[in-house]
Amino acid sequence: MDNKAHRGSIQVLDCQILAHYQFEGDQYILTLDSPEIAKATKPGQFVHITVSDSLAMRRPISIMSVDTDNGTFDLLYKVVGEGTRQLAERKIGEVLSIIGPIGNGFELTDKKLPLLIGGGVGMPPMIAIAQQMKDTNHDPFVILGSEVPFPFTPELSKIGNPCPNASHTMPLLEEWNVAC
Repeated sequence: MDNKAHRGSIQVLDCQILAHYQFEGDQYILTLDSPEIAKATKPGQFVHITVSDSLAMRRPISIMSVDTDNGTFDLLYKVVGEGTRQLAERKIGEVLSIIGPIGNGFELTDKKLPLLIGGGVGMPPMIAIAQQMKDTNHDPFVILGSEVPFPFTPELSKIGNPCPNASHTMPLLEEWNVAC
């Protein structure tokens, strides 16, 4: 693989906040407007985001999903420090400076049966690759772990949950018909 293939695809863009949802456990999903990033992103990539004028250092956050038709992308993050606390205070309509997409991303092959496992900051890349696979013949199975309930639903018990300590699934993955 050419490690320099991503050069020229990273951009510095001002992206408007279109949605900002808060969930239990100080977790958030931030939807940003950027047709350029939505089109260029591969699963497993991330962006560097300026969270406020008072903090010069950008925060790296994995891209969870993209909507190329609407030119948007979603970031899943949890408040863990001052930077993400300030990001959580940002409102719809505000504009954030974004550098991205960054990283090589994942490569799909026809020779593997995908089992996607992620927890914490490892969840968004697994969701992103599941999104890419949902319309292919790859049929991934996703296992996500979180210390707090995130936008999950208690549906596993209705289908004969094989893991009694796991009681939630992710509606987004269910909408995509991705087993989780």
